Formats: sequence, C-alpha cells, structure tokens
Amino acid sequence: MSRLIIRRASIMETNELLKMTVNVMKESSMGFVENSESGFHAFIPLLNGGSYYLVSLEGKMLLGWALIGPDFNPLNTVKTGSISSLYVFPAYRQKGIGKKLMQAALNDFKNQGYKKVLLNVFSGNPAKHLYEQLGFRDVSTVMETELLEEVSLEDRYMT
Repeated sequence: MSRLIIRRASIMETNELLKMTVNVMKESSMGFVENSESGFHAFIPLLNGGSYYLVSLEGKMLLGWALIGPDFNPLNTVKTGSISSLYVFPAYRQKGIGKKLMQAALNDFKNQGYKKVLLNVFSGNPAKHLYEQLGFRDVSTVMETELLEEVSLEDRYMT
C-alpha cells in the first residue's frame, strides 16, 4: 500500500476537482444544495481570489480534497482563512483522511500568517464532530428564507 500524500493541487487537477465538487454538492450540503453546473461557477471566484485545493492521494488514487483560502468577511479584524469544502470519497471515510486534510489546511493557514479559520457546516453533517475535535466551535447561525414568486412579500410578511 502506498503512503498517503497531501499536497496542493495542480492547475489540471483543480479543473477536474471543480467538476467533481459540483457532483457532490448535494451530499456535502446535506441536501440543501442541488448538484448543478451553476455550482461550478460559484467556486471560480474563490479560486481567482486566492483559494486552492489540497488533495489527498494514495499513489495516483484521489481520496479526497479540501478547498481553502482567504475569507473576505469585512467583520473579521484579523487575517482569517476559510475552508470552503472538505470531501472524502465514501470508500475512504472513517480512516482519518478528513482529519489529515483538515490538519494540512490548518498548517497551511498558520504558515501563511492567518490568525483564525472559519468554515460553514450544514445541519446534520457528520463532519461537524471532526471540526469540533479540531477546535472549531459554533459562532453564528445562518438563516434563510425562500422568496416565493406566487406570494407577495406584503402577504407573506405583513399578515
């Protein structure tokens, strides 16, 4: 068995990972986001803004990835990184690969002078336990509502 390697993805690998990321969006968002081509375009600005993929490989076999980079929230008062995506293929889960990817990501951030790292995790995602083990904690709640076309805003919110 080959040893596990975690490294920054090449440009060719990044293009392939973008396609794969689109295909696993529904699973990684616990069903909140559908797999769609528009998801592909959602990640392009992150990559153009300094984000990059870390890949976990055993030989030439891709086991998983993390998409990491700077966070652009103006409320952050210190240099803050963001983990936009963590994915391990089902056959390789529960083997410590996600933890090693996260540790590599945190080391990259630390080496680049980041002081804080955040991530967004959907309700019910089993990876939340891993994030908590690595020191992440709940600091905010994201809420959403759907803007339905058939109901006016006045009827929906003013009654």
